[in-house]
Amino acid sequence: MDILHHVSSLYILTKRPHDYGTGEVYTATEVHTLKHIADNPGITVTQLACDYGRTKGAISQMLKKLEKKGLIFRRSDPKNDNIAHLYPTPEGDRLNCEHQKYDNIRFGESMDQVRKLYTSEEIDTTFSVLETWLSVRRQVPQQRFAQKKQQKD
Repeated sequence: MDILHHVSSLYILTKRPHDYGTGEVYTATEVHTLKHIADNPGITVTQLACDYGRTKGAISQMLKKLEKKGLIFRRSDPKNDNIAHLYPTPEGDRLNCEHQKYDNIRFGESMDQVRKLYTSEEIDTTFSVLETWLSVRRQVPQQRFAQKKQQKD
């Protein structure tokens, strides 16, 4: 299911808030950014930007919103004060759990329909292709960054 969120978020980023089961409203971008942090505790802004193919500035703006809402916190790297590692707060963990339940229901409904149309093998192949596509899509900004760095040196 995560692969579908990542693919769709490249094209459709909704800003319409939604209650995922906590009584509070959040955008899809907020909850999926939180999920990525929860799935990768200690991730840095730079890695998050690479994973999402966004600028560090855009990611930083999102992180400020998540921090203000009490969903994540930063911990300085003991070896480098300029690097912060990101973690969900207990409230962030709770939202992430509720969001996963919400997605399991919503995407479960869609997948039930897809399973009526395609074999398990076809579905598995589709997800494999999407995972590869996402991996390649994540590498493109990293390659651009490396090329720009080489040009400066």
